[in-house]
Formats: sequence, structure tokens, C-alpha cells
Amino acid sequence: MGEAVHVNALTVHYDQDPVLKGVSLSINEGEFVSILGPNGSGKTTLIKALTGLIHDIQGEIRLFGKPIRSYRRKDFARHVSFLPQDPPTTIPFLVHDIVMMGRFPYIKRFVTGRTEDREAVQRAMNLMRIDHLGKRHLMELSGGEVRRVFIAQAVAQESSVLFLDEPTANLDINYQVEIFRILEKFNREMNKTIVLITHDINHAARFTERVILLKEGEIFAQGEPVKIISTENMKTVFSTDVSIEYDSNKRPYILI
Repeated sequence: MGEAVHVNALTVHYDQDPVLKGVSLSINEGEFVSILGPNGSGKTTLIKALTGLIHDIQGEIRLFGKPIRSYRRKDFARHVSFLPQDPPTTIPFLVHDIVMMGRFPYIKRFVTGRTEDREAVQRAMNLMRIDHLGKRHLMELSGGEVRRVFIAQAVAQESSVLFLDEPTANLDINYQVEIFRILEKFNREMNKTIVLITHDINHAARFTERVILLKEGEIFAQGEPVKIISTENMKTVFSTDVSIEYDSNKRPYILI
């Protein structure tokens, strides 16, 4: 496996205050990685920097060996898709049309209705189990359905790397587990690189291969969940006493 993302000494300031402090990390092709940390630890800033949304940075970010600033907009979008924490929910479009918007890196001006675009959209909707919602308006859907629509849009983009900022935030537990299972399947079967922020430590431990633990703008620890999710690390990073148990697959889960 090659290296998909390489970060060296990344520093980001907001109003003179450092939010990220010399962060260095590598993410390989086909990895499923979760970013954990308390509020204010720099998680969203990190993912925005990796997706090119923050330009005023110090350090180096490379995507498949090239500086991200060297990519043209559409070329970058063919490599990277991003689902923000709060996608718009009141736009007056049909679900099918919203998912089709993920095809913008491939659609040329004045050219519409390509077979490959329709097929990519259908695959994404099937994967997210929203094919029956195609002719519904977004504003008619539940919160879990809306989140699946926007993940489908990112999947339809057919990028190599998918970044998601809290894709299961404020969802019922059944939707949370369903989305993590779908992302796990997408990662395994399509060999897509997935990097997501989550506050759910147990979901991260159960579904992702590697955990990056942030504390005050720095990487406190990273590695396999079984090595990183410990009582000591949770106490130090989250200031919370927890106990650790293990499931039948020897994946850790925390008990408050």
C-alpha cells in the first residue's frame, strides 16, 4: 500500500493562537482511521487543513506524493471528498439531484446525462440504502436519512480518500451503527481510504483500524485501538475515569 496523505510539522493559528502545533502523520491507501479528542483539541481544524479548506498553514501536506496546493480544484476533488459536520439540510432539491452533485469533478460544461455519472450515483445510493428516496425532497427526510444522502454524495464523487467530520453526530444509535457498518464495508470492498472525526470512542474502537488521539493541538497517541484506548490515555486526554472491557473480537470498549 502506498501513502495517501503525508503531513509534516503542520501548524495552524487562529487569531495568533496555535490550534495545531507541529502535527506529523501518515495515512496509507485503504486505511480506515478515526480522529478522537475532546472539544477544542484541533480535530476539525486538522481535517479542514487536510482537505485544503485552510490555506494559512505552516508545514507540509502531501496527497499521493504531491503538495495539495499543486492540485487544480477538479483534480483535487477526484482524489478527495469531504463531508462537513453540518451539511445544509434546507436546500430545495431532490435526493437524487443532491447525490448527483458529487459528480461535479467529472461533468464538463454543457454535458449532462452521462451513463457513468448515473451509474455512480445509483451505486452510491444503493450502498447507503437510499435508492427508494431518490424522488423525495431533502427537507422531507429524517436526520439519519439526510446524513446518508450526503455520505452518498461523497461516495458518488468516487474519490480515493473520504474525509468525514462527525458523520453520526446527533443520530439515534441505530443510525450510528448502520453508518459505521456501511463505511466499514465501503472501506473493505472498495479499498477506499476513510478518515473521520467522531466523539464515539466505542464506535472508533469497533470499526476503525487506527486511532489518532489529539490533545491541545498535538498528537497525543496513535495506533491500533487496542493499544491507544486505555484507562490511562482516556484519563489524560478526556479527564475522565473509565474502565476498559473487550468484546469477542478483542476490541476495547469503555465504561464510564
